[in-house]
Amino acid sequence: MMEKFKNYLVKIDDVIASGKYKDSWESLAQWSTPEWYKQGRFGIFIHWGVYSVAGVENEWYPRWMYMPGHKSYTHRINTYGKDFEYSQLIPMFKPEKFDPNKWCELFKKAGARHVMPVVEHHDGVKMYDTDLSRWNMMALNGRDYSMEIKKACEDTGLEFLASHHRAEHYWFMNTATHYEPSGEVAINEQLRDLYGPAFAPENGKIHKTDKHITAPVEWLEDWLVSLCDMLDRLQPSAIYLDWWVQKSEFRPYMRKFMAYYYNRAIEWGKEVTLFYKWGAVMNGCATFDVERGQVDNILPDLWQNDTSMGKRSWGFTYNNTFKNTYDIITNMIEVFSKNGCYMLNVGPTPEGEICKEEEEILLDIGKWLEINGEAIYGSGPFELGFGEGKMSKNGAFKESKRFSIKDYRYTYRTGVIYAFPMSNKNGRSTYSMKLLRRANENGIKYDITSIKILGSDVGVTFKQNGNSLDITTDEAIISKLPICFKICVD
Repeated sequence: MMEKFKNYLVKIDDVIASGKYKDSWESLAQWSTPEWYKQGRFGIFIHWGVYSVAGVENEWYPRWMYMPGHKSYTHRINTYGKDFEYSQLIPMFKPEKFDPNKWCELFKKAGARHVMPVVEHHDGVKMYDTDLSRWNMMALNGRDYSMEIKKACEDTGLEFLASHHRAEHYWFMNTATHYEPSGEVAINEQLRDLYGPAFAPENGKIHKTDKHITAPVEWLEDWLVSLCDMLDRLQPSAIYLDWWVQKSEFRPYMRKFMAYYYNRAIEWGKEVTLFYKWGAVMNGCATFDVERGQVDNILPDLWQNDTSMGKRSWGFTYNNTFKNTYDIITNMIEVFSKNGCYMLNVGPTPEGEICKEEEEILLDIGKWLEINGEAIYGSGPFELGFGEGKMSKNGAFKESKRFSIKDYRYTYRTGVIYAFPMSNKNGRSTYSMKLLRRANENGIKYDITSIKILGSDVGVTFKQNGNSLDITTDEAIISKLPICFKICVD
């Protein structure tokens, strides 16, 4: 196995040496945002794996099941027994109802343009076939789930992306080594290739991973080779990396990976991107991502928000609660108005089905996009600002917001301003937008030639002056979801 890793490291260097992209930020800055991503704007994230079997707390079950005080720990003891180990959960993952074509047909109905399953989570179990690890689903139960999803994406016209979370596997299982030092994770070296180093610092601060844990060269090379092997097998149009790769020791390996990926994409004839967080990549070399959060203004480069329908977990849990469609769509609009793209997560059941709650939300989003999609797909930010009313705080994990009748968000394409009143649930017939007032500065000088409501025959009249654009509809509009005014200008 070590020889295979060494050979792959040589291959990576050879591809970089002979390719357009070198492992320097200056070279990587030649990258540009893929056109399919600019046009698509909306995709589906999928968290699904062995951790879905327990269905408790969240997708970090393999970590929390060893930590006293957590629901996952209590569940493990009460359900499986105190001697139960994570390795014993793996054979229980038998998704007999998994149908990737059915999944992708649903995603397409939802209006998504790309799909991104987690191909390896922090637990180290690979959902795709590989000869670099025996802990892959093809070897474990005879199916390459990632490849099956990829083929279903191709059959339905969706771009296939991949999410890879192996970096954190260096320490992810350290709750077991810390709290159960005589257990399987800590002492069984024959399972080290499953559990990873499970590194726990001597000071006992096992959760202070950014400050008290540093990845050694051996792990960084493992991460690089594992990632490159995955992309060679699956050839995804984008790769998402979770956090921890922003640490300084990852920088040279990140540059190598990106150069390898971008060069391989040229060979494949693909436009690709990498989604990154928190300064892991230099600006202009890939696509910046914000998890469950927002930016506070329009960004000059296309960026991404990733979030989940589930409030408590990304992966399946039996007690998960879900956001409502209104909250999801207003969050989407907010992202689009700031030059962002939206990645919405589903957590399929361990049997391989999309749960009823998530399916209903996806179908509702699809119906909304059928009407309002022209304001989303291929649109851009409005030159004077993303909106008016409540402003968002910048950063991850900052989603909660309630909109009022004073809140508007805007998108734009040449000759058209799209205006979204973010609250309409109580019914209204008058709308006043200060940002669209007639003015040489801090307003618009364009002539408004017509205004209509997308997907509606309700008549519209309007007046514009130096203070605002005032729109009146012929009848009160009552809508649980945001409507969109198409404002044509010349």
